Parts: sequence; structure tokens; C-alpha cells
Amino acid sequence: MTIVQILCALLVIAGLFLLLGVRASDMTRLFAKPFQRQRERTNKIRRITGKSKGKLAATVDDAKEMLAAAGMNEQIGAYKWAAVILAIAGLLIGLALDNVLAGLVLAAGLGFSPLIVVRIRTGDYIRSLNEKLESTMGTITNAYVAGGDLIGAVENNLHLLPTPLDGVFRQFYTETQLIDSDIVKALHRMLERIDNRYWRDWCDVLIQCQRDRQIRFALPGIVSRLGEMRRAQMEADTAIQKQVGDYIITVMLVLGSIPLLGAMLPEWYTMLTATPVGKITLAVVLAAVLATAIWVARLYRPVEGGESK
Repeated sequence: MTIVQILCALLVIAGLFLLLGVRASDMTRLFAKPFQRQRERTNKIRRITGKSKGKLAATVDDAKEMLAAAGMNEQIGAYKWAAVILAIAGLLIGLALDNVLAGLVLAAGLGFSPLIVVRIRTGDYIRSLNEKLESTMGTITNAYVAGGDLIGAVENNLHLLPTPLDGVFRQFYTETQLIDSDIVKALHRMLERIDNRYWRDWCDVLIQCQRDRQIRFALPGIVSRLGEMRRAQMEADTAIQKQVGDYIITVMLVLGSIPLLGAMLPEWYTMLTATPVGKITLAVVLAAVLATAIWVARLYRPVEGGESK
């Protein structure tokens, strides 16, 4: 009965929001405003003292940085609301099972599940970016080593570069031709646009090449190291994917065994869902599943692109 009442209350609230034209973001902004000054003061003290952030705040900030690095800034709000909705759904499932502890565990775990999606999507983006970086850096390097003219190499190969790197080099070319002819300054700005250690090394060598063109023969070595890193990452991904598959099967067996054994052993199922010890056991199992899911997601994101997280 409680679950029905909660669902009815949520539907009534949602209907009032739609009827009055009030957005949920307006309400959250209203409730968060009294705490904004305190949050700003806390962040300022943390920056001055060098104190590290809490684990929850650090995790959220990491997710925002990953979305920004992957060009998904506009999706941050959607992930926030997905976390809220999933947390509420987890709590309702726990209440439906008459297990408040399991509801709290599901609320916390499902609330963090968008972070798992963020890490997976960002990992795929970084892998794709590394592949495009190797292709782009190789194309520009070959043209520059052959001709010795960086601007000409960029101009002649712009149409061959993949997105989003074509925009990075187009901006570099426009800056040097129309804004400031200082190639070194333009290269410094271009270096900051992508967070990848091989990209930074490659741009650093290009900067040195403006003083000594013979150094350009070191560029193919950087591209080669990037290719070796990508191949090593692909081998690691293959091993990780096998382990992830085994993990998913294990989780399905653990969770699937509950209703299966419930049908075979009704007394055992009643003990699991109705007694305090059984409720605690179920909550611990769910917490272990959700915690290991977050840990597995951390392994999926490559870190060889230059990030230290």
C-alpha cells in the first residue's frame, strides 16, 4: 500500500509541475541557493589549504570532466536527472520489498549508475580519439617531414583529417594566416586543446622544429609510440572484456538464483525477505553487486592517453 501511495504522490506532483509550467530545475535551483554561498566558501578554503575533496565530490567532478573531455557538456543535466530518477526507483523497489535497508542500497547504487555509463562512454570516446590522433598525426608528420613546411602540410591535408581533429588544425591554420603569424604561439594554443601525452610530446617537437627543422625527423617516433600504446590497449581491452563478460554472468546467476530458489524453497525465500537477518543479507548482496559494478567500470576507461585518474 505504501508503494502505491508514493507513486500516486509523485504523479500528482508531476502533474502540478506540468500544469503550473514549473521546471524541476527551477525547484532544485531554489533549494540549492541557500547552500551556494556556503559551498563557494568551502571550495575557496579547500583551494587555499590544498585540502582534497571528498570521495563523492571528487567522483562527480571526475564525471563532469570526462563528459567535457568527450564533448558531452550538454548531457550533464540529463545524467543528473537520470541519477535522481534511478535513486528514487531504487528506493521504491526496496519499499516494495518491505526492506528499507535494501531500498537505501539500491537508491545509492542506482544513483551512481549514470557514472558507470559516463565512464564507459568516455572510454569509448578516448579509444576513438587515440585512433584518430594516430591517423592525423601520421598524416601531418609524413607531409611535414617530406616538405619541411608545417603550414603547407596542414593546408594540403585538412580535407583528410577526421572529426574533431580537423577543427583543431583548421583553427590553427586560421590563427596563423589571419590573426597572428607566430606559429609557436599557435602551436602552444593547439597543444592545450587535447589532453593526451603523445599529442603534447608531438606538439612540443613541432615547437622545437620552428627553431631547428632537423628535429622534425623525431616526429615519426612519437606517432609510432602512440600506435604501440593503442595496440597494447586493444590487447588489454580484449582481456578486460572477457572478465567483464564473466562478471555479468556471475551477477546474473547471483540475482537470478533468488527468485529461482524462492520458487523451489518458499521457506528460504520468506526467511530472506521477511526476517531481519534475511533483509540485511539481501542488502549486503545488492551492495556488493553495485560496488563491484562501479569498480569494473573504472577498469574500462583507458588511462594511457595522458590522464592520471
